[in-house]
Amino acid sequence: MSGRSVTTPFRISETLLRSESILIFRMNAHPRQEAIMRLLKPVVMTLGLLSFVVLFVSIAQVQSQEMDHSSMDMEGGEMKEMDGMEDMQSMDDMNMKEPNAMAVMKGKMIFQMSCFFCHGRKGEGDGPASRFIGPYSHPRPNNFTMGIFKFRSTESGDLPMLTDLMRTIREGIPGYMPSFRNLGEDGIKSVAMYIAKEFIQEELPTTTTIKYVKHVGPYAYSAKSALRGRLLFNIMKCNECHGDDGKAGRMDLRDERQLMIHPVDLTRQETFGNGTSHEDIYRTIMTGLDGTPMPGYNDSFKGEEDSAWDLVHYILSLQGR
Repeated sequence: MSGRSVTTPFRISETLLRSESILIFRMNAHPRQEAIMRLLKPVVMTLGLLSFVVLFVSIAQVQSQEMDHSSMDMEGGEMKEMDGMEDMQSMDDMNMKEPNAMAVMKGKMIFQMSCFFCHGRKGEGDGPASRFIGPYSHPRPNNFTMGIFKFRSTESGDLPMLTDLMRTIREGIPGYMPSFRNLGEDGIKSVAMYIAKEFIQEELPTTTTIKYVKHVGPYAYSAKSALRGRLLFNIMKCNECHGDDGKAGRMDLRDERQLMIHPVDLTRQETFGNGTSHEDIYRTIMTGLDGTPMPGYNDSFKGEEDSAWDLVHYILSLQGR
């Protein structure tokens, strides 16, 4: 309870009676005043009773408004204008008999809570926070509707698999996009399914023609393998972008949006957006990074995929791994 005084009906009555007593006292003071007071007495009493009634009605209305939550305009435009409310209502319009409808709806809700700020409501990479991310240089939040994805396990130019989207959501992109591992696998898959259905609007591939070979045999990590990789690094002209020492000195490259892009510093694994494990680096070499100057080298290693591990080992050696 606050220290503010509260006017109750009883105090009002007490005040009125006191006023009446004063009035009667004054009536006894002078005959003319007494006559006037007699005339005014019914008026004063009537006004007092009316005030009493009005006060009770006001208190009753206030209490009713406090308790009556149905008075909120849940069906009006105000609630509909709130972020996400129209999406909640769209559940009624959604054909819930469609396969994975509930999972997609769950992904939509997560997207609008966690991804919308960078990727925008329509998945065009223009969310309210996007202007602060790479306004003049790569990377910017991806525009999903363009169908260009850097991080894939499919051929260059192909759409990613659902598992590729899930991997990016799960792992994040160091320095730019946080990991959303805390969503759990179901939540991560729901978001990926929503992005595929709502923004890509094409069926994603479920397999890839990229040949993945096991990291075994003569191409397991060794000093000899790293030396062979160093030769490949120069033969394949990787040094033209990444530099002879792998520290990426080239400054004149542009991405598909004509934003400046700097080749990754191969000596610093924390700059690797597509993962840092042996398998991640192998996948990046073979598939490339669509939307950037980094091509896929799957065709270059066709029939000799094992030797791609030599290049992986050389890159790892630049990091002292």
